[in-house]
Parts: sequence; C-alpha cells; structure tokens
Amino acid sequence: MPFSSEALLQQLPAQRAIFPYRVGIIGGGRAGGALAQAVAPVVSWIVARSPEQRAQLRDALPHTPIVGTLEEIERLPEVVVIAVPDRAIATLAVAIARRFAPSLSGTIVVHLSGVHLAQEVAVVEQFGGLAVSAHPFTMIPTPDPTWLFGAVWGIEGNPEALPVVEHFVREAGGIPYWLGDIAADQKALYHVAAVLASNVVTDAIRAAVEAADAAGIPPALFLPPILRATVENAIGALRAGQPIARTGPIQRADVETVERHLVALSRHRALQRYYCLCAQAMAGDVAIQTQLAQILERFCSH
Repeated sequence: MPFSSEALLQQLPAQRAIFPYRVGIIGGGRAGGALAQAVAPVVSWIVARSPEQRAQLRDALPHTPIVGTLEEIERLPEVVVIAVPDRAIATLAVAIARRFAPSLSGTIVVHLSGVHLAQEVAVVEQFGGLAVSAHPFTMIPTPDPTWLFGAVWGIEGNPEALPVVEHFVREAGGIPYWLGDIAADQKALYHVAAVLASNVVTDAIRAAVEAADAAGIPPALFLPPILRATVENAIGALRAGQPIARTGPIQRADVETVERHLVALSRHRALQRYYCLCAQAMAGDVAIQTQLAQILERFCSH
C-alpha cells in the first residue's frame, strides 16, 4: 500500500463535485450524527434508536426524516451507512436483507467499523447489494462534522462500489484510501494503529492531568504547550519520513529520575501502575531495561 501524504492531501479539492446519490444512515450516535451533518443535503433519512439522539438530530437537521426503527423505512436509497456499535453490525445487515431483499440490487451498504471487514455485511450481496467498509481514521468525540474534515478513510470491500464510496468520503470532507484485499488480521492491526494514536494518547494525557493535579499545578496552563510541541514534532517527523524524536529520562538513561518518579507516585497507586507500564514499553536499551527492571520490581510488582 504505497503512501504519500502530499498525494492524499491533494485529493481534497477546493470545490467538490455534487454527490449524485441519496444516503440513509442507521445510527444516531457520534459517528452517525457527525456524518449526517457532514453530508446533510444528500441524507434521505436517519434511524436513531435513542430518543435523545433523535431530538438532537432534529435540532441539527430539521428537514431530514428521523425515525426510531428500521421498520419505519419504506425504501432504501442508493447508499446505506451502518453507523452502530461493532457488535450490532452483522445483525443489522441481516435485518436489512430480510426487509429489503427485493430492492437491494445495486444498493451500497457501508459499515464504519475500523476492525471488521466488509464481510460483516456480506449478507446483502446475496440479494444484489454491494458490501463495503469505510472507516474514518480519526476520533469523533462529539457528533460534530468538523471532526471528519481532513480524515483519511480506510475503504475495502466490493470494488464495484469504490468510485461511489470514494466520492461519498470526499462529500464528507475526507480523503479516501483503498485498502485493497486486506486480511482480517491486517485490518485489526490497522485499527490498532488508530487506537494507539487516539485512545492511548488520550489516556496518557488524562494521566498527565492527574499528575499535574497531584503536583498542585494547573493542567490547563502547563500541558497545552508541551502537548502541542509533542504532536507537532511527531507530525513533522511522519511527513519527513523520519523517526519520531523522543525526550525524557528513559531516553537519557536517567534511571535515578525514574526511581524518583516512582517514589513520588507511591501515594498514587493507579498512576504509579500506569507509569510502570509506560516505562517498560519505552525502555528499548537492554542495559537500561535491566536497571529499570530492578526498580520496577520494587515498585510495581504488587
């Protein structure tokens, strides 16, 4: 899978061609809500089980039909997006096939999961539908369409649907990237990359906030500059194709400082355990790792 960040960024045109198809969205959560607003002019309907989600969507999209169940939908548009939790995707695909089998021919059914393949909705292909997975490689903490702008979407599934799905992703402000015949374990690793870059980073920041609070310094004052420098350093290295530079006591082989940290964290056991795990992951040098192992044995073995 050749990668060129510049080539991908060039795929975001100043003016997008009009998307000529209608779209139905099943799921009114953060992803479904953000996507519905991003492509609002082409949305035929939204299915959202939660009354609270329906109320929020009606405020944001007052002219879009919003219902609570699939049974309330009379017919399918050309593209159906399944934006529900991973565990519900396959069941929902079966429900779509049962209800709309006679009219599924040519309909593109897309799920947004980052870990499951398009095969999760393959049942629709028994009735002429086209199964696709299109995952926005970003975080969507709120149902706000701006989270989707500039995100790269990993796409795989029925190649006949590729031109339409690529156009749809651009309509949402994203950058389409064809994953090809990706295997299930590769798709899982693809999702691991997203989890590490987003969820794990977020959790590390939350731990930093906790440490700052314990130190008696205001996190909102101290953390943004160092976070910005860290992220900009990483992005710059990625774009230049260079290793991401790292600083800190482990990088400097400063085992005494690591020990001092662990002593100070003795009254904050959860944060100390988290620090131990990070220290173990970051210690790449065998000699340093041996010294760290002795310290971690003392502080982190219970």
